[in-house]
Amino acid sequence: MHYAEFKQHDPSLVLEMVKTFPFATILVNGDKGPLVAQAPLTPRTGQNSAGAVEFHLALVNPIAKAMIPDVPITIMVQGPGAAISPSWYTASFQGENQDRSQTAPTYNYLSLVIRGRLELIDDLTLQNQIRDLVLANEPANGWRTEELDPQLWNGWRKMIQGYRLEIAEYDLTAKISQGDSPGDKPGLVEGLKQRNLQQDGMMAKLVGGYDGTPSSLHALLRNLREQ
Repeated sequence: MHYAEFKQHDPSLVLEMVKTFPFATILVNGDKGPLVAQAPLTPRTGQNSAGAVEFHLALVNPIAKAMIPDVPITIMVQGPGAAISPSWYTASFQGENQDRSQTAPTYNYLSLVIRGRLELIDDLTLQNQIRDLVLANEPANGWRTEELDPQLWNGWRKMIQGYRLEIAEYDLTAKISQGDSPGDKPGLVEGLKQRNLQQDGMMAKLVGGYDGTPSSLHALLRNLREQ
C-alpha cells in the first residue's frame, strides 16, 4: 500500500501529525528483536526542519535498559485507518448492471514513522516536558502540575527518565482516497459515516477535505484537534 503518490514530503507536517496524534509507539533494537514501548510525545523545534520530540518512560519499563544515549530509535505515529468498500463508489458504478470486476476493497490510512538517535534529558527539561504535556491535554480550567504535592512530584520524577529525539528522517504516508474519482468522494464520505465504526468518522472528514496537497493536510489535522 506504500506508493509514491501517497507520500508527503513537507517537513512541517511532521510535528503537525505529532500534535494531532501524540500517543506513539517507540521501538529500539534488543537482543531478541525490537523492544517496544508507548508514550505520548511532546513536539519541539529541533536542529532539522522536521523538528524533535520529547517523551518519558518509567524506569521499570523493560525497554529502559536499551534506551541509552545515541542509540537509533524508531517512533511510529499512527493516525486513523478505515476499510474502503467499492460499493461506495456511487459515481463510478451506477444503475442495475454494476460491473465491479476491475476494482476491490482497499484501506485508507494516515501514518508517520520518524527516526533518530536518542538523547537523555535532564530533570529541568523533563519537568518542562511533563508540564507541556499536561497543558496540551487538560482543559483550560483543568489540572496543573503546580497542584501536585511537591514531595510526590519529586519522588515520581525519580522513577522515570526523559528522552529527546532529533528527527533525522521521516516517512509520512497519507492514503486518503486522493487517487479516486472526485465524483466518488461523496459516496465514500457517506459510506464511512453510515458504517461509523472505530475511526470511520475521522476518516470521513479527511476524505472529504484532502486533495493530496500539504496545505490541505495541514488544515485537516488542525481541524481534527479543534473538534
